[in-house]
Amino acid sequence: MEVSMSLTVAEAIASRRATRKFEDKDIPAEVLDRVVSHALEAPSSFNLQLRDLVVIRDPEVKQALFEASGQRQFVDAPVVLVTVARAETFPKDAEEILGAERKAVVAQWRDPKTPAELREAGMKDAMLVAGFALLAAQAEGLATSPTTGWDEEKVKEAIGLGGRDDRAIGLVTAVGYPAEFPAHPGRAADRLVIDRY
Repeated sequence: MEVSMSLTVAEAIASRRATRKFEDKDIPAEVLDRVVSHALEAPSSFNLQLRDLVVIRDPEVKQALFEASGQRQFVDAPVVLVTVARAETFPKDAEEILGAERKAVVAQWRDPKTPAELREAGMKDAMLVAGFALLAAQAEGLATSPTTGWDEEKVKEAIGLGGRDDRAIGLVTAVGYPAEFPAHPGRAADRLVIDRY
């Protein structure tokens, strides 16, 4: 398999910064396709893939995201990615993904889950996709602005999921070519815990 990214994983991690200012420049389709493809390679619980990645270029949808958050980068960036958690027991294609026998085994774990537990499981899967997307974008020379400060119901409405309790928003991320290069913000040295607190 040919890898077209220009940075190693370590380089992408070390150089990634939250960027809120983007060049007025489109992301070529092949570059965006690679970012999305790599993001969707993220692992998921039982490989059920109970998460979706919404790729937004439509100015009206980006404006609605701005209105849901007050964050200008959603309008200014050429692309916004929204990771969506599927808070359901199984996706419709679960048997196709798992096979009937494996689905029955997985059902023993998933069937007794409450809606809140299913939402949490979907959110974990959605956040894995979001993390992969950040690094994939960085490796392609793109900058990202991952955000959590928005009204979830308004974001859901903007992307066509209004009123859906079986979906939740993981992360909303502006993506584009950087027009700023923020310095490293620093990391607290006491966040590493060995074995137990």
